Amino acid sequence: MPNYKLQISDGYSGETAIDAPNSHEALNSALNAMAQFACRNFPPPENVSITVTEADGAPVATLNLAFSIEYAERVRESLS
Repeated sequence: MPNYKLQISDGYSGETAIDAPNSHEALNSALNAMAQFACRNFPPPENVSITVTEADGAPVATLNLAFSIEYAERVRESLS
């Protein structure tokens, strides 16, 4: 089974190797990892990204998650 690497960046950075039959499954693993991370760390950091590469470093894809809240004007006024 081919090896892929997931590099996770959220202000900190970490890398993990995974076995996946193809790049689509590696990307699916990255998406699942991002969903789990976001659920455990809610609200997640402003920007989270996972870069999927082949074992030799060849790029496959990058997933980005941005979390933002846009308050209605009347709510923004009450917060200030």
